[in-house]
This record gives sequence, C-alpha cells and structure tokens, in this order.
Amino acid sequence: MTGHPLVLAIWLLDLTAGAIYLAAGLRLLALLPRWLPEQSDRDQLVRERSLALVIYQGRWVLGLQIVALAALVVGIGNSWVAHVPGAMCGTGVLQALGPAGPQTLLLRLLTILLLYCWQVVAAIDDQRPDMPLALVHGRLLLLAAPLFLFATWRFGQAMGAVQSQGPVSCCAVLYAQAASPGGQAMGAMISARTWAALCFGGVPPIIVWGWFQWRRPGRIGPLSTGLAAGLLLLWIGGAVMALKTTTAPYLLEVLAHPCPWCLFLREQGRAGFALFGLLAIVAAEGAAGFTSALIGRRHPTAAAPAVARVGLAGRRLWLAGLLFAILAAAPVLLWRLRFGGWLR
Repeated sequence: MTGHPLVLAIWLLDLTAGAIYLAAGLRLLALLPRWLPEQSDRDQLVRERSLALVIYQGRWVLGLQIVALAALVVGIGNSWVAHVPGAMCGTGVLQALGPAGPQTLLLRLLTILLLYCWQVVAAIDDQRPDMPLALVHGRLLLLAAPLFLFATWRFGQAMGAVQSQGPVSCCAVLYAQAASPGGQAMGAMISARTWAALCFGGVPPIIVWGWFQWRRPGRIGPLSTGLAAGLLLLWIGGAVMALKTTTAPYLLEVLAHPCPWCLFLREQGRAGFALFGLLAIVAAEGAAGFTSALIGRRHPTAAAPAVARVGLAGRRLWLAGLLFAILAAAPVLLWRLRFGGWLR
C-alpha cells in the first residue's frame, strides 16, 4: 500500500509543505532577533517585506496540511480499505496502521489547529501598519515545527506497519472493546441516550453563545472565551460519542454498531466528512475566538481587529453548531418518520 497514489500524494504534500516551512522558518530566525518596529529605515523595511513573505508561505503550509489531512482521512475511510485484507472500513485500516495511525491523525489535527491560531494572529497583525504582533505570530509559527516533523515521521511508521500486518477484522475490534471491562463499565455508566442528550442538549448553549459573541464581541474577554473553548472541547468529545452510539446505528441501520469510520463509506453518503468537518470547525473557531480575545487584551493597539475576529469566530461557531445538530439528528428523525419507532 506504500505505493498507493494517495499515499504518494500525502508524501508530496508533506515534502512541499516542509520545504516551504523550512524557508519561512529560516527567514523568521534571521529577522525576529533584529525586529525593530519603531524604526523605519531601509533594513527594517526589508525585514517587514521578509515577514510578509513568511506570512504568505505560512498560509501555504496551512493549506497544504489541511489537504494532506483530508487525503489521509479519505485514504483511511475509503481508498485503502480494499488494500488491507479483512478490512471493511477505516477501523480495519487503522488496525493495520498500528499505534502510529491514530497518532498521526491526532498530531496533524494539532498541527493544523496551531497553524490556524497562528494565521488568526497574523491576520489581526496585518490590519495594523506598525505590525505590533510580529514577534507573537512569528514565534507561533516556529512552534509548529516539532508537531509537523513528528506527524510526518509517525505517518511514515504507519505506512511501514501495513507491510507486516496480517488480515484484520473491523468488527472484532469493536466487539473486543465492548467486551472489555472498561467498555462494559462505560456502557453501564453512560448510555446512548445520555450521550445523545449531552450532544443535542449542548447545541442550544453553543448557538446562543456564538450569537452573543458575534453580536457583542467587545464584551467578550479572554477568560470567557477560554472557558468556552474548553467546554467546546468537552462537548466535541460527547458529540463524537453521540455520533457513534446514536447517529451511526440509524444511518447504518445496524443496531449497536458504534463505528465512526463506517460513516465515511460511500454507502452512507460519506456523511462522516460533513459531520466531523463541522466539529473541526467548532474546535477551530473556539480556539480562534480565545486567541483573538487574548491578543486584544494583551495588545491594546490591535484591539479593534482582534474584537472583529472574535465576532467572526462567534458567527462561524453558531452556524457550524446548528448545521451539525441538523445533520446529526436527521437520520434519527427520518427513521422515526418512516417506521414510527426508535431503534432499541
């Protein structure tokens, strides 16, 4: 499978992003120690032009990493299933990839989240002619280097693990999890209905908060946005469990089959891309709102564009939360309308 076109495409995306990131990082290491925003001589103008190029390169890195993550999800959920013996969905592919498979997914998500927060700060700084946040977003961009390198390294290890992996069984993995003592305890403590209540019960507060953040961004501070971002992460965890235990059975028409990767299959309309994509937007905009509010508080000269970005994050937040609730509840409600009952 290491020669699969999608694997080669991900490697090409990573190599291209790495080359661009290396050039941007070297420029940052050269200009940040000599950054003097209070001066306007020729050397400072050259540094400002170099920083503008770094921002342009960083946005390319972010875009390429988003495309690489999307290609990885497509590969695990769709394209590589036929190349892993015994696999019927992404669960089997992940089993073949070994521990490095889930790790590379998580590391790429963290890399993109950090780069997105960097892009938010850089966009706020771009609204000011004196660029007061140059040191802040420059250091943020450099912080992404370890995550980027580790994610690429783990991806290589995951691809190597497939070569020595024998036949897998998607369903055996799910049944083993359910039969384990931890799985039984979790099932006893938190039922599918509880996960659904936590998920859909959390949507109205998200919509209200996002609307308030959009319409009253000047009254939102870093403390409230930071608390909201933390609660959003907890809600996303509950939403993922609700997708597995509530939405998936109605969409798959199979009772007690908590497999999120089956939602990415063509037979299910690849609904997983929309559902998990909306959750990713919620997480990204929660982090963007907190980052913008923190910048506005600590750097008064950039307060105006930072407040505007807080409002934009709120608007995207309530819209993504609303769309997620509609798409996640649609299979359940359609089943009820068609058959007049619920899956037990």
